[in-house]
Amino acid sequence: MRYQHVSISGEPNITMVEETAINGRRFKPDMVVAIGGGSVLDMGKALAAIIPNQGDVYDYVEVVGRNVPLKTKPLAYIAIPTNASTGSEVTKNAVLRSGQDQVKVSLRSPDMLADVAIVDPTLTYGMNQYLSGRGAMEVFTRLMESYVCGDPNPLSDMVCEEGLRRLGRSLLQACMHDNPQARSDLSFAALLAGMASSNAKLGAAHGLAASLTGKLDAPHSIITARLAPYVMRENIDAAIAAKRKDVVRRYGTLAQILTGRHNAGVQDGILWVQMMLDKLELPQLSHFGVCATSFEKVAEDA
Repeated sequence: MRYQHVSISGEPNITMVEETAINGRRFKPDMVVAIGGGSVLDMGKALAAIIPNQGDVYDYVEVVGRNVPLKTKPLAYIAIPTNASTGSEVTKNAVLRSGQDQVKVSLRSPDMLADVAIVDPTLTYGMNQYLSGRGAMEVFTRLMESYVCGDPNPLSDMVCEEGLRRLGRSLLQACMHDNPQARSDLSFAALLAGMASSNAKLGAAHGLAASLTGKLDAPHSIITARLAPYVMRENIDAAIAAKRKDVVRRYGTLAQILTGRHNAGVQDGILWVQMMLDKLELPQLSHFGVCATSFEKVAEDA
């Protein structure tokens, strides 16, 4: 069997996909198999879509490109995650950096869903606390924003609640102690996070991160995680001011699931997030150079 191995470091960008796709067209593969974290899965998904299609990546990406639908069906694609993170193994888009625009954008099509997704928690065993923590907090942010978004539905609610339940009971045990049952819970929660964000919508944490990630040398998962408690607080305050009891109620349910306490209030959910960030020792955004002078531009781009 002939195969071509491609290794990537960091989050994929449009140039990286274009250059690799050119080589891929010469090789003429029958399928793409991606084994790795969310960035690797997005790269594999993008290659499976671009290799059989003419033109460059900017013809097909959203926001900064022409957003033309794929003319040819993508290559067969198998996704094998080795970290519990974005749930990319069950989403229909690949998130890519656009260096020239300093923003992250999506290459998206219903045909980009993986033909096979192999989610094996044992592949996450032994991963260090930093990488595990980054991934786990990305799982949280996707589940949280899908649950409290402006367009939820009964299916996404059910998926989110089960994902949050597994995440709340397993996050620290998985990331800090490599507990096998907790690793299994976390991998399943990541799978559900991908399903949730594919069937509902995300929010300001991911919207702002799309702008910030293009400008900073910082992992997407760190940015969304560090933004999450502030976005939650703003949304809760706005919902209270607008007398949106339905939204406030969702944040209350979120807090109760995460903490395991039936009497938990909306602020307890925010405190839980901040406690997880501190225990996992994830860096602040200031560590990557974020300061007040960048706020206006980031908000405008988001």
